[in-house]
Amino acid sequence: MQVTFIWHEQIDGRWSQRQKQVTTSGDMTVLRLAREHDIKIDATCGGRGRCGRCKIVVHGPLNQVSEIEAQLLTKEELARGIRLACYARPLGDIQVSIPTGETELLQILTEGSKQVVAAEPDVAKEFVTVDKPQLETPDGDRERLLETLKRSGQQDCHLPLGIMSSLPEILRRADHQVTVTRWRNHIVAVESGDTTDELFGLAFDIGTTTVVGGLIDLYQGKELAVAARLNGQAAYGADVISRVEYASNGASQLRRLQQAVVDTLNGVISELHEKTGISPEKMCRVVIVGNTCMQHLALGVSPTYIARSPYTPAFSRRFDVSAGQLGLAVNPEAPVTFLPNVAGFVGADTVGVVVATGLANQDGRVLMVDIGTNGEIVMSHGGRMVSCSTAAGPAFEGAQISSGMRAGEGAIEFVEIGEDIEIEVIGQTRPRGICGSGLIDLIAELLKVGIIDETGRLQDASELQGLSPKLLERIRTGEAGNEFVVVWSEDAADGSDIVLTQRDVRELQLAKGAIRAGTMILQKILGIKDEDIDELLLAGAFGNYIRKESAMRMGLLPRVPLEKVRSVGNAARVGARLCLISQGKLEEASRLAKSMDYVELSGRPDFQEAFMDAMLFPQDNLSSQDSTKINKNVPRDHAV
Repeated sequence: MQVTFIWHEQIDGRWSQRQKQVTTSGDMTVLRLAREHDIKIDATCGGRGRCGRCKIVVHGPLNQVSEIEAQLLTKEELARGIRLACYARPLGDIQVSIPTGETELLQILTEGSKQVVAAEPDVAKEFVTVDKPQLETPDGDRERLLETLKRSGQQDCHLPLGIMSSLPEILRRADHQVTVTRWRNHIVAVESGDTTDELFGLAFDIGTTTVVGGLIDLYQGKELAVAARLNGQAAYGADVISRVEYASNGASQLRRLQQAVVDTLNGVISELHEKTGISPEKMCRVVIVGNTCMQHLALGVSPTYIARSPYTPAFSRRFDVSAGQLGLAVNPEAPVTFLPNVAGFVGADTVGVVVATGLANQDGRVLMVDIGTNGEIVMSHGGRMVSCSTAAGPAFEGAQISSGMRAGEGAIEFVEIGEDIEIEVIGQTRPRGICGSGLIDLIAELLKVGIIDETGRLQDASELQGLSPKLLERIRTGEAGNEFVVVWSEDAADGSDIVLTQRDVRELQLAKGAIRAGTMILQKILGIKDEDIDELLLAGAFGNYIRKESAMRMGLLPRVPLEKVRSVGNAARVGARLCLISQGKLEEASRLAKSMDYVELSGRPDFQEAFMDAMLFPQDNLSSQDSTKINKNVPRDHAV
């Protein structure tokens, strides 16, 4: 049987149609078949039939519609030939059209906490004049270059084969006056003439959802440009566990995930080149942060045992590799450093945040929460830092939510409820769905007016008193229980109601319960109550864009005065940048990773109790510090 895939992708800024025909015996689902042939279909749940995101349009014979598809797809979608790729199996020759995803519309947080350090990179340049060859002296070009460096104090330098192969031409073209770039005793580049005024490096944050990179002038410590992309691995599952499971299926699956993230990194590099005009060949140093799993996958190292007790990673400490070994499209000899991890689920991104915020050196009781598909939490007091990780899942990013979406154009980002519901939409277009920050607002507002009770139950309209008819009209019974209509079909971009279902509320309860339970355990270990917290730092896109009062009203965060809450943005990448610029910060990152205590929550009997308590919504309102009105002056690009 022949399966023809058709999709659109951007190449050099232009959309073009792509087509690929593959052969199958019919025992594979369309999703698995696509993955086997490196064709990406968005499946945030990893192909487990939960998210309903892997929609495809199929022409040709397929297996019967499954019960799950009947629940996740509307009758209109099924009538148009839309199926879920994780359930659809070809029974003959078919044509599969893959809808264009949200990638190009995605808003990605690139900035973070500001910290200035003196520029002292661990790469250096030196302009030298190499002795010219003589008939009387048979030494080769390599030996004369190394002898020149030895005279200037650089002992036992290593010249890689790739550079040695071009050295004769470079020396003679430059009349033997060249600039040598070194990292430790390793020669990274030999350039014609004096280029000592140029020294460039890259700092990357590989997130589960997004990848952000910055091009840095290493002499000035100045960031010249920033670029960001959706992590290409997202098509293989929105959360870490989905990708671990996929990578554990075999070497080819692991290679596929590695290539997806390397392609993403190279896409960012290409964009940085376009923005600055600086050739990738001149980019001679790279520092990378990411959670433990992302670092393993970027290196092509199996993360299988991270997900199995006792959750042991293949490596924990700082790891160095050359750009050529990794497949990065920069100077192939450029050293690439992956910052150290703390444990299986507390990675180098957390270490980066600690470096960027100076958390280890702060006085008082400071709590840092980085909310994403995984929630990393660090608490600092009296010179001690304790950390943990909770599996929050992708609900905060709009995944596995019936009308959820990432923070792209058309996403509802802010919600306010009065006599009726008011919304703000990214791009000021007709709404297509609701993203994470909008979901938090919505839950908080529904709690405020009593439509959701403390257990998370969406109440019947008949149980509610004092609400306006417009609000009561939005409460209805769907196929899987009560639901609240956020946007009626006539106002939505795709002509379908945008709703919050009872199942959506439960998904968000699970996510917020995990995060809050983690903070409760760390507070318990250090003997710190909510009122004792001196500062609460929110890292990452979610922490940067949510309304803090909404997060507190729904019980996601400890109850502290709003003035004690500070968003530090993409502090993980800032930490990577600081380590790129400063040898001192790079060494500090290794010390911090070793000294930070890690708490494995699954091994604590009190975690389940804390989790069950944290699942409930607070009964009281935040009347003393609550801000129920949307600040109309807040820029509407602040969403997750």
